[in-house]
Amino acid sequence: MMKTGIKSVITLCVLSLLSLAVSAQVLVRERFTHYSIEPDSVEQIKLELRRKSPVSKENQLFHGGTQWKLIPKFGLQRVGNLCQISDIQVSLDGIFTLPKMTNRTTASETIQRTFDSYYTSLLEHERGHQDLWLQAGQEIERALKTMPPHFQCEQLKRQATNRVSEIVEHYQQQNKLYDTSTGHGKTQGVYIGNPPK
Repeated sequence: MMKTGIKSVITLCVLSLLSLAVSAQVLVRERFTHYSIEPDSVEQIKLELRRKSPVSKENQLFHGGTQWKLIPKFGLQRVGNLCQISDIQVSLDGIFTLPKMTNRTTASETIQRTFDSYYTSLLEHERGHQDLWLQAGQEIERALKTMPPHFQCEQLKRQATNRVSEIVEHYQQQNKLYDTSTGHGKTQGVYIGNPPK
């Protein structure tokens, strides 16, 4: 039996090892990392986010984000004259980078409530990206499970690799559309102050 692995690094936006979950055979591992902000007023929350966020992509600064790595692995096994895919394992590793208000003991309740509402909406937006990559992982698993056997293992491996690449590319576009349609989360409440127009 031959073992092969395909790694697709998916970077979307940019979070300590906290949870492990399995969804339709896709193993999900996620970590959170936080950067500190210390706003003295509601207005200063946005300034602190802009000043201290380490999350940037294509020369744009974001207040939070995720990095996803989708890792499909499979084996190739000969059964009679045919080669078939076996031992399929798909995992999704994510790192969330989010703000953390570290002056909660001295901040007013209004500042805390405003930040907490913002944080909840930001996390919800980033979970939307996670859901899309989970769908990608599930689609990859289904595609590999239903790939017909082939006389040549190398040809089957090439077909499987190409199909995985197609699915990853499709979901990269879906994630871009998700950001565009939500204004990077603004329609989901990811803003400080008045709703954006």
